[in-house]
Amino acid sequence: MKFLAGTVLLALALCAVWEKMDIYRTGYAIEQLQAWKKQAQQEQKMLKLEFARLTAPDQIERVAVSRLGMTQPRYNQVVLVQGVSPPSRNEPAGRVVRASHTR
Repeated sequence: MKFLAGTVLLALALCAVWEKMDIYRTGYAIEQLQAWKKQAQQEQKMLKLEFARLTAPDQIERVAVSRLGMTQPRYNQVVLVQGVSPPSRNEPAGRVVRASHTR
């Protein structure tokens, strides 16, 4: 009888220790996931800042001029198209609209 009671007590103690270890393991895993999440959020923030910097109009213009050799168009190179509405469903998609401009 004493042996059976001792075995039951030992089994209960082992279960309690196992549960405690499982709680600690889960806690460490949660902490690690929270650290990874914080790191990913910081990286996302940095990428958003870099995206905003690279897509700023002045940056695009700087790259267009310096790397691609583009220049601002002269006045006589600009063509204004006025009063053109999108084609309706009945009109063919490939119609040509002449723009009025002076050279």
